[in-house]
Amino acid sequence: MRGDITAAAGGTKLGNAKSQPKDLIASIVDRQEGLSRSHRRIADAILSEPHRFVETPVEALTSWIGVSAPTIGRFARTLGCDGLKDLKLRIMGSMRVGMRYLEPQTPPAGIAEIADRVTKRAHSAIDQMYRGFDLAAAERAVDMIVGCSTLYAFGSGGVSSWLIEEIQNRFFRLGIRVIPCADHQLQFMLASATERGDLVFCCSLTGDNDELAKAVSVAREYGAKTLGLVPPDSLLASMVDVLLPVDMPADEDILSPATMRYSYLIAIDVLAYATAIRRKEAGREKLRRVRQQLANARDTQKTQPLCD
Repeated sequence: MRGDITAAAGGTKLGNAKSQPKDLIASIVDRQEGLSRSHRRIADAILSEPHRFVETPVEALTSWIGVSAPTIGRFARTLGCDGLKDLKLRIMGSMRVGMRYLEPQTPPAGIAEIADRVTKRAHSAIDQMYRGFDLAAAERAVDMIVGCSTLYAFGSGGVSSWLIEEIQNRFFRLGIRVIPCADHQLQFMLASATERGDLVFCCSLTGDNDELAKAVSVAREYGAKTLGLVPPDSLLASMVDVLLPVDMPADEDILSPATMRYSYLIAIDVLAYATAIRRKEAGREKLRRVRQQLANARDTQKTQPLCD
C-alpha cells in the first residue's frame, strides 16, 4: 500500500506490520463458538447488522440484543477494546474495507444464473478494455518488446503473479528471452542486474505496489526501459516509461472471480500478436520448433492448437 497505514480507531501512523490493528471481525468469528449465550448474542448482532450496532446508542442496544450494558462492556474488553465506544470504532474500521463481505449481494439462484453472470461480466470487461485501449501506447510497447535484450516480467499477488507467467508463455515462443518474477526481493535484485536494452514489464491490479515501484526505480537507474500494465493515476503509472492503462471498476460481487483479469489478458494477447507480426520469420521459426517438438513428443494424430 502507498504511504503510511492509519489505524481506523485513532489515526495513529503505524510503521510496521506488528503494530497494525488486529482484524476485529476475524476475532469475533474465531471466538464465536466458545462465547457465553449473552456474548454470542452480541457477536451475532455485530456480524449480522454491523451498521445498526455502530449507530445504535447503548440504551437501544440493550433492548435490541437482550443483554445489559455492563455485559456489552465486558464483551468489548474480551476483544481487547477499552469499552463500547472503542468497540464501535474498531467495527467501523473493519466495515471500511470489508463491509461487502459482511453484507454480500443476493447470490444467483443456480448454476444457470452463475454461468450467465460470469459470461456477461467477462464480455463486459473485454469490451471495456477494447473501447479504452491506448493504441499509441501499445505501439510503443511493442517497439520496446521487439527491441529488448531481456524482458523481465514483474508482478505479485493473486492475479499479477500468474499474469507474468502468461507474459513468459506468450513471448518466449517468439524468440524473446523472458524472466518472470513474483518475489519482491528477487525483483529488486534482478532490477539491479538489468542493463541498457533490457525491459521491465510490470503488471499490477492496483498500481500502488511500493516494493515493485522500488524495483522499477532501480531498473531505470541502470538504463532499462520500463512498461506498466497498471491502472492510470497509480504510483506505477507515474514511474514507467510507457503506460498501458487498465481503467476498470472493481467487482461489486465479492464471491465472483475478478473480471479485471480478462482486461489484462486481452492487453497481453494484443501485444503478443503484434510482436509476432513484427518479428515475422524469427517468430515463425521459434513457433515451428515448439510445434515440431511437441508433435514428436506426443506422437498423436489429434488436431491441437497451433499457437500453444
